Amino acid sequence: MKSTVLESFFLGVAFGIGVTVLSLYTQKPGCLAASVETLAEIGRTRRAKEEEKKMRRQRLKAMGFSDEEIGELYP
Repeated sequence: MKSTVLESFFLGVAFGIGVTVLSLYTQKPGCLAASVETLAEIGRTRRAKEEEKKMRRQRLKAMGFSDEEIGELYP
């Protein structure tokens, strides 16, 4: 019983999202492309920050800092 209800709910949500995206795309296709590009840029920025943090952690470990000290310096 419970799985049938959840299945119907998720099917309805997926259908609603699909219809919304389709209607937005047909009215303003450039707007949808800009939104996707913005999301991609946010992801690239996040990955770059994570990579910078990883490199900084490696440099500090090479200088002799412990994980606890690094965690205190850069939470």
